[in-house]
Amino acid sequence: MAFPSTASMVGKTVLVTGASNGIGLATARALAIAGAELVLLCRDPGRGAAARDAVARVSTTDSVPDLVLADLESQQQVREVADDIRSRHDHLDVLINNAGNVFSKRELTEDRIERTFALNHLAPFLLTNLLMDLVTAASQGRIVNVTSEIHAAKLDWDNLQSEKRHQFFKAYQATKTENILFTNELARRLSGTTVTVNAVSPGPSRTGFGSDLTGAWALFPKVMKAMPMFHSAEKGGQVVVYAASDPALTSVTGQFFMNCKPRKSKPITHSPDVAQRLWTLSEQLTDASAYPSVR
Repeated sequence: MAFPSTASMVGKTVLVTGASNGIGLATARALAIAGAELVLLCRDPGRGAAARDAVARVSTTDSVPDLVLADLESQQQVREVADDIRSRHDHLDVLINNAGNVFSKRELTEDRIERTFALNHLAPFLLTNLLMDLVTAASQGRIVNVTSEIHAAKLDWDNLQSEKRHQFFKAYQATKTENILFTNELARRLSGTTVTVNAVSPGPSRTGFGSDLTGAWALFPKVMKAMPMFHSAEKGGQVVVYAASDPALTSVTGQFFMNCKPRKSKPITHSPDVAQRLWTLSEQLTDASAYPSVR
């Protein structure tokens, strides 16, 4: 299996969420080949163990990837896994927020949050804030947020959690816009530090994404992935690896990349007012008093 050419990551500790398959697993394997020490955050114990073994087989280091388990839809589990990671590591050179999903119908998490919004946006927002001290403890920490080039051009503030209607694809698109807004606002807040944060799109990739859709919607990802523009998870992961490792990006922050090149995201993602409004709402929904937020 071919992997992209990657800068040396020897001595670097990298956390990848959603690492059991698809883009996350391909990214973890490529970085392991480059010498990184991997922390794999997975939801399912069996798939997580299989991913750990797959990454270990290609690793060029003697260390076994560190497997941590959490359902990121649960804010309590996000907090617990952040504590677990902190107990095992004193720094993170790279945090890759990759986990995400789509859901056929509107369902609420244990925190009474719509699942798409909870997993795709609030989870990386909360996890990043909880682990920010580990990223800032690295000499030049990086945060990479996986989003999509098909992010929404606008947000309906009265329907962020499908309160009025739920259409899985539009809900997904909205969270991808939120990922970029989070990236840009976090970059602003981290200005003057050595930590960078960038958003990336793997492009249309053949992964297990969308496999949880039910009913007639279950056919949607199958039809889409049969189209010729879809590429392998390994190719999709190249831009994630690029943002995580390329020396040329040491001081680059607040950018959106696709095909390992800068790309202009939609105008809404560049609005400071929208980004601030989303940040404030996200703090409210994740109980900001429970973590040292980036100011």
